[in-house]
Amino acid sequence: MAILQAAAKIFNERGYHQTSMSDVATALNVTKPFLYYYLKDKEDILYQCSRIATEQLHDILDEVRAAQVSGWERMEMLFRGYVKVMCTDFGVCLIRSTSPGLMQKESRDKLWTGRRRLNREVEMIIAQGIADGSIRSVDPKKLSFAMFGAFNWITYWYRQGGPQMPETIADHYLDFFARGVRSPEGRGGEQA
Repeated sequence: MAILQAAAKIFNERGYHQTSMSDVATALNVTKPFLYYYLKDKEDILYQCSRIATEQLHDILDEVRAAQVSGWERMEMLFRGYVKVMCTDFGVCLIRSTSPGLMQKESRDKLWTGRRRLNREVEMIIAQGIADGSIRSVDPKKLSFAMFGAFNWITYWYRQGGPQMPETIADHYLDFFARGVRSPEGRGGEQA
């Protein structure tokens, strides 16, 4: 695990293509043969880091499924947990690992299978929320894509140790989705 944590941190600081196995070995104060004993190559490291994040997300999903709450409350639980994972070095690797050219198709497809499962689960939670009245009638797939698009983008600007915790960011984003951004009085804040 220490190998993967160090590698994920270096990938996210320097960029995957700018990081070599020698860089990872140096960061861990080990030799390259030591790394190759545990992992096939740099792509395997990226895949393993991404796999860990995917497993963490599915653990959160198991908790969300077991909760006896409304559809919207499930969405809140899921996306609060999602942001926590995505703001880790493993989460950042997951978001960036599916870019074309970073991994062989087989590895990328395995990760996409996990991500598609998560998308389908969110669509089912949205449908549940529509049925229980906690979410207004919307296209579940479009809302799922919109939320993942917004939440995934956090990985590009969030910095650990920054002024806000991931949970606070999640709460702001969830509020945007729950209430929208338009003033209830209409345009420009003028009352009708």
